[in-house]
Amino acid sequence: MAGLYKLTALSRAIGTEKPAHNGGALLPLLCYNKGMGNTVGSTSTDFCNFLSKTEDAYILGLWCADSYWWSSSVGLSNTDVDLIERFRKFLKRFFPESRIKSTQYHLFVNSRPLLREFVAGKKNVGKLKQPQIIRAYFAGRFDGDGSIDKNLRNDCRIVYSDREETKTDKILLRRIDINNVKIYHYKTANTFCLYVSRYDVKKFLRNILPYSSKLQKLVLVPRRDLDFREG
Repeated sequence: MAGLYKLTALSRAIGTEKPAHNGGALLPLLCYNKGMGNTVGSTSTDFCNFLSKTEDAYILGLWCADSYWWSSSVGLSNTDVDLIERFRKFLKRFFPESRIKSTQYHLFVNSRPLLREFVAGKKNVGKLKQPQIIRAYFAGRFDGDGSIDKNLRNDCRIVYSDREETKTDKILLRRIDINNVKIYHYKTANTFCLYVSRYDVKKFLRNILPYSSKLQKLVLVPRRDLDFREG
């Protein structure tokens, strides 16, 4: 659309970011020992949880936006090097570097248990309750598939391929007091868009700013539009 910029496109224009690609309670997210070699998981490991860790919630949101998975492998598909490296840092908490594979725009690891946990997490996103966890999740979603007008006030949206996911996220936004939201279906592209009203855009951006890689780069720019404070 004319006048609509991916956050990464705006960052690129001002020279702060590389190009980006738009490409139960929750079950616990399994953590892995780095010394496990070529095994795909273990029942004797520690666990972390999408419900209690903001960084894990961010990664879940990012993966929901730009997931890359097949067979027993799970990873991320994105041309933004910084997002790929953030996902790599997450994987390195559980796997040795030798287990993590990459191609030009993909980063992945062969782990059937981890894939199951991500799929389960995606199916149970609606059970997120804690405000800080919801904010981190939306930061990941927005970094992966979010866009906004160049004035940082209009056309704030997140793109989805599934209607039910869009409806679930609309409900989640209400839990962090973002109520002026609409869903649009673009039949030609067969996509759904969650639009945040310009009356709630500043509040939405302020909510995700502590967790969003892209917004944190934008706030370094001396622009009045980037002031997300109250008032």
